[in-house]
Amino acid sequence: MVDPGLIITIARQNGSGGREVGRILSELTGIRCYDREMIAETARITGKDCDEVKLNEERPAHSAISFYGIEPMSPIFETQSAVIKDIAKGGPAIIVGRCADYILRDRDNVINVYVHADIDIRAKRSSERNSTEFENAKTWVLKTDDDRSRYYSRCTGRPWGLSSNYDITIDTGKIGTKNAAELILSYLKMAGYEL
Repeated sequence: MVDPGLIITIARQNGSGGREVGRILSELTGIRCYDREMIAETARITGKDCDEVKLNEERPAHSAISFYGIEPMSPIFETQSAVIKDIAKGGPAIIVGRCADYILRDRDNVINVYVHADIDIRAKRSSERNSTEFENAKTWVLKTDDDRSRYYSRCTGRPWGLSSNYDITIDTGKIGTKNAAELILSYLKMAGYEL
């Protein structure tokens, strides 16, 4: 029986395979993985279009007003935070992206994972997935990472990808997504979680 309160968050660099790691880990554990479903739920609650919610995540607004470096939260981020907290209450769950590590920072039984890889490996993966030229994919990957970094920093006041924000960081360029999911599973077992 899976620990009912266990939440695994997976933050990831673009093209590193973090979404795939979450899916594989879900198959290995039977724990539901949430990713794009959170966009649809946030859109439903706010009455916004899914594209508008996604755009809010990818293109952080710039504001002249800030408080200790943290800009005011958008209603979309606040709603998505509530969606993530509701998912966590119903646990167990695997949550991909969306600042979930920060949103659930005060909760017990949360394991935060960061998935990364070398830029050329990520660009190659993105190029193959999207049928684009390598250099175009590389530009896109770097831009998406920059957008994610600014969004995370704006919403949390902390730097994105900093290893001290996570329990485990994994380079999928070295071990692949399947081995990354198996490594997380091993980590969970070593940490005493029942799976």
